[in-house]
Amino acid sequence: MRRRDRKKYLLLFICLFFALISIPRIKNLISHCRQLQYYNAEIERLRNENEMLAAKIKAMKADPYYAEKLLRENHGYIKEGEYIYRVEKKQADVPLR
Repeated sequence: MRRRDRKKYLLLFICLFFALISIPRIKNLISHCRQLQYYNAEIERLRNENEMLAAKIKAMKADPYYAEKLLRENHGYIKEGEYIYRVEKKQADVPLR
């Protein structure tokens, strides 16, 4: 083998060696990038939710009727002397085959 061929094979071996060593690190980098994208999306979703909740709090503080409406609808609160009538929907009978 000539000296020049040895250098080519040595260089090829070194490149291949570093490529094989880098594979787990590249996989780890890709995993961290995906995780970062997920958390950035989660942060954006939570920011939007916080803005919505802050607007709801502001509306509840400004309008007492809105707060009363929310309590009645979401938590079943009633005023003294009021009655609540609940109508249950009956499911249609499904014929069996």
